Amino acid sequence: MNTAAALTRAEIHALSDADRSCEDANRQLGQAGAHRDAADSGIFEESLRLKNTLDAYETQAKSKPSWEALAVLVNCEYRLYVLNQTTPLRNNPFLSHWVEAVQRLGTPSAQNDAKVHDSITSDEVNTVRMELIKALVQSRNPSQFARASPRQLHNNYVELRQTSLFNMRTYVRMLEEEGIYERTPEPDGDSPKSTASSPAKHSAGKLNEFQRWKLGMLSRLETEPEHAIPELTHLPIELSSLDFLTTLLQENTLQALNIEPAPVIADYIQHALRTMEQMGRGPGETGAAEAEAEVLLESGREAQTRAVKLLLLFMRNLIRKALLPLESIYFEIQEICVRYVWIREVRGLQSFCGRSWRGTR
Repeated sequence: MNTAAALTRAEIHALSDADRSCEDANRQLGQAGAHRDAADSGIFEESLRLKNTLDAYETQAKSKPSWEALAVLVNCEYRLYVLNQTTPLRNNPFLSHWVEAVQRLGTPSAQNDAKVHDSITSDEVNTVRMELIKALVQSRNPSQFARASPRQLHNNYVELRQTSLFNMRTYVRMLEEEGIYERTPEPDGDSPKSTASSPAKHSAGKLNEFQRWKLGMLSRLETEPEHAIPELTHLPIELSSLDFLTTLLQENTLQALNIEPAPVIADYIQHALRTMEQMGRGPGETGAAEAEAEVLLESGREAQTRAVKLLLLFMRNLIRKALLPLESIYFEIQEICVRYVWIREVRGLQSFCGRSWRGTR
């Protein structure tokens, strides 16, 4: 899975006009990306590309603020929200992105940008983007911005100072309850600007912990593979886990340790399929998947759908990059296509695999 992919130049160009409405810019974005393979353009994959573009342009806007950078940032945030608006906020995979962005963008920069005619400063770019995110997350109604342009939003939020309060604790608490952040003691008071947790610190802590786990796993794969491989095949269906598995294949790590990669990945996918089956069961229902006695952090149709989409991205990436022979996971592909045919991206996988299979004949 290419988790570093961003929008193409043509797509960025479609979003870079500060006088074009958000709705029109997103229409232009669709036309600019019309050449992309439909099977490779699922909601989650497009969302990741938008997120990576946001990160790149946020960095650019710090040193070279411009109306074009503002337009790209505003339109990417608008599109990211529109793509994921049907997912309940507490389960939204990009809630932490929005929470951390509001906290980060609300801190004035140390530099003082010289303000000249029709120019824009980095602090102004941050203010517009921050206020847009706050409005989207709190109102959950992106249609109010459909006909607004980035320049109009700048006028509202910067010139007219139409800013809003944002109770950070409400959304941090959601992330804590979902296990994204570690729980922290409640502070006194309930100020709209109070922050019960520090998202940046939590993210860094989790990253360091995962990095340590990866180093330990690599060591165990070398010294005690009989224990490490079962752990590897029972990783959760999370982006970090899938990215780690992909890296092992791309760097031929398993082959270097005399471990055949195909059975490992097939076992992981089978475990993921059992986990997803269990996710879809209602309270009190039992099934074969429960034999593993695994505690699920999430369950229900929405959680199941998110997990399926993540696994699809992983499997498509394996096939597209030829990291595994298609036939080595053929039965797993067939199973997911039969079980979850009601998910649009699954039907796209069928078409994608059909083309890939014909290309190998």
